[in-house]
Amino acid sequence: MELFEKYFPLLDALETQSVTSQRQLSEQSGISLGHVNFLLKKLSEKGLVKIKNFQKNPNKSGYLYLLTPKGLEAKSQLAVRFVRSRLREYNHLRDALTKKLTSIEKNSPANVIFVGPPMVKDFVDSVIKERRLKLILVGHYNNWKDLKEIKPESFDIALLFDGNSGGLKKISDNLNIPKKKLTVLW
Repeated sequence: MELFEKYFPLLDALETQSVTSQRQLSEQSGISLGHVNFLLKKLSEKGLVKIKNFQKNPNKSGYLYLLTPKGLEAKSQLAVRFVRSRLREYNHLRDALTKKLTSIEKNSPANVIFVGPPMVKDFVDSVIKERRLKLILVGHYNNWKDLKEIKPESFDIALLFDGNSGGLKKISDNLNIPKKKLTVLW
């Protein structure tokens, strides 16, 4: 059985929690109960998990699920693969964002308003600073409807996280902001 990143939460829960039922393991790992049952059997067959039955338990339903040393090693390898995968995704997104922001910079706008989640705004801001782009993030709004609070002459371009180019006309019409001052992030 090849281990995939989606098994990491199960192995992590087994290592960090004292788990005595598959239902508990399902809740802690976010994996369905049926899938937990299947995975535990496979992981046990591979020697990654040891399942102990509480013999003296009156209801005979108590089990202890333990990662073996081999299971700990597998979890560690999954963690490394997971981090590498996320770093590749991050670098890809950073490169795409850099390309977009560089194209905005080439068209001379300096004052940018970002419309979208704060976490993405922070990402945009970090790329602007990291790449030393001649852009200034002068404002942030969570929703494009909030742009009605600002005068169009106070910014050069609004960078919208959610939306498509077809929606720009609607935003432009609703807020009386020239369409050329609106662009989508992706």
